[in-house]
Amino acid sequence: MSLAIELPDELLDELTERVYERLRPRYLTREKLAEHYGLSERTIRTFREKGMPGKKVGKTVLYEVEACDRWIEREGS
Repeated sequence: MSLAIELPDELLDELTERVYERLRPRYLTREKLAEHYGLSERTIRTFREKGMPGKKVGKTVLYEVEACDRWIEREGS
């Protein structure tokens, strides 16, 4: 036996957004950030050279997705 529940679209949208926010990765490598934005790794490297924020951890730079989102909004491409 299964149970089906109908939810209003507004509630379903809100729940989907909340789940997405909790599951969304916070820090990404250059490779994963490029994948996230659909850009090349070279473009991400160029953005970094132009000031996109990233934190060096050992030999790897990690990018906080929200900070990068804000930087891209401000700087354009």
